[in-house]
Amino acid sequence: MATIKDVAERTGYSIKTISRAINDEPNVSQKAKTIIQETMREMDYYPNSVAQQMRGKATKMIGVVISYITNPFFAYLVDAIEEKANENGYQVVVFQTKDKPKNQMRFLEMLKSKQLDGLILAYIEEENDEIKQLIKLGKVVVCNHHSPHSKLPGVFIDENKATYDAITFLIKQGYRKIAYCSGGKYDPDNLRFSGFIKALKAYHITFDDSYHFENKWDVLGGQQVVRDILEMPESDRPQAIFSNGDLLASGILSECLTQGIKVPEDLAIMGFDDQPVSQILTPKLTTVQQPIKQMGELSTEILIANLHGETPPEYVLLDTELMIRETT
Repeated sequence: MATIKDVAERTGYSIKTISRAINDEPNVSQKAKTIIQETMREMDYYPNSVAQQMRGKATKMIGVVISYITNPFFAYLVDAIEEKANENGYQVVVFQTKDKPKNQMRFLEMLKSKQLDGLILAYIEEENDEIKQLIKLGKVVVCNHHSPHSKLPGVFIDENKATYDAITFLIKQGYRKIAYCSGGKYDPDNLRFSGFIKALKAYHITFDDSYHFENKWDVLGGQQVVRDILEMPESDRPQAIFSNGDLLASGILSECLTQGIKVPEDLAIMGFDDQPVSQILTPKLTTVQQPIKQMGELSTEILIANLHGETPPEYVLLDTELMIRETT
């Protein structure tokens, strides 16, 4: 592995001059910088980034914190973030919390130790004063996920209203027995669930707790939901189900087809996100469209503006749209 000493011997420049060229200092000629950079590439030599960080030099690295990379929503969100970051000369590294608050703390420590320039928190395990302070310093931007009582600024959709409108549509279609399927645990304060309940109450519908399916977030979870429904007496089964994600909804739909359940005649299905899979399923999935690309781009623009000491774009609630297709 090449060292800075090897580069010095190849170019004839001193180690001090090479170090100054690496840090783009003005007292090194452009000709010397070009020769040094070309030699570094030829010798496959990379400077010690940790040493640069200790001297206060930017890493040009942005971290994105998500829950699980296996969730397609986060894959599309990270793609939008990375594209915008790359346009501005930044690289992106992805961190998964996997529902463990200690992982979140570890990622924050990486930011504080200058291994990263900034963080985009697309999922927060625990909200604390440290996150609030880093937001004030312009080092952290929150998007997508926040707790019901959170006062943190961020790039969000109105989850309560989006779900309220979606359930209102189902009710107006004639569905009264509507189930709720979530990747998390039962939480009456959850913004989507509270919007769900608000819509039911507006039409004087009492929610049956047996219609709440928790800790289901992927295809296998969706398939299990259908099996659980089939264990209910036929007269007690829900007529429609709201799924907190399209991946989960696709599992519900696939198991319905396996079990001979007609969709939407026997069970209507509604998803959330409007991922590409929703349009290639048979039947096509009715779902709530999130502006995933816009969310990723705006979050990145805000963070980079903060890092550069510039005036960032304003935080806004992004619009959603109900995509009515064939499963309702």
